[in-house]
Amino acid sequence: MRPSRRPPARFPAPPAWAAGCLLGLSLLVPSAPAQNTPRDAEKKLQQVRGELKNVAQERQRLQAEREAASRRLREADQKVARSGRAVADTEAAMRREQQALAGLQQRRATLEANLSRQREQLAALLRGAYRLGNHAPLKLLLSQDRVADANRELAYHRYLQRERARTIASLAGDLQALSANEQEILARSRELEQARAQQREQAAALAEDRRRRAQLAAELDQRYQDRSEREKVLGKDARALEQLLSSLRAAAARAEAER
Repeated sequence: MRPSRRPPARFPAPPAWAAGCLLGLSLLVPSAPAQNTPRDAEKKLQQVRGELKNVAQERQRLQAEREAASRRLREADQKVARSGRAVADTEAAMRREQQALAGLQQRRATLEANLSRQREQLAALLRGAYRLGNHAPLKLLLSQDRVADANRELAYHRYLQRERARTIASLAGDLQALSANEQEILARSRELEQARAQQREQAAALAEDRRRRAQLAAELDQRYQDRSEREKVLGKDARALEQLLSSLRAAAARAEAER
């Protein structure tokens, strides 16, 4: 008798959901499309989890650097603001000194005009007194009353001369004090001009430092955003792989049970 031949064993076809899981694994693991097994999925899951951990750590590091850069940027903003206020205060002080100098120059013009007028009047008095003094012999020929009037006029001229001389001396003193004030104002103006030049130079340096810090903060923020997006993508991949691995294990367990 011929031995009876057994029909070949037939395994049930995998359900549609298992085929979908295998297709998803093949998309997630392009380097090994032919090995759609739980081991492959688990290996890929471990890789994704490792990269996710690294990306999360890098994101946290970038977060700390970004916060530090933001603090430095705020400090730079404050320095730039203080520098701008210092320049504005110096320029305001320079305007006040210029106004004071203009007032002194106007007062100088008034004093010089008054001094010139007083000198002219004093010169006129001196000429009058000179004429009276040179005609002293003629006074003897005049009557006693005329001589007394001439003496009184001469005394009056001398009084006016003294007053004019005192006025001229006072005006000259005022002009000298005014000149000293002008020199002080000019010296302060030069100091303020130098201070403003230094402050402007410092303000420019602070503005450049602020620009660099802002650029660094923007770069760190962009890198942080990129890492955050990458972390989200890896998180989704990890969850998908976990679901796929669970499905593959379940399918493998049912297949083993059916055998």
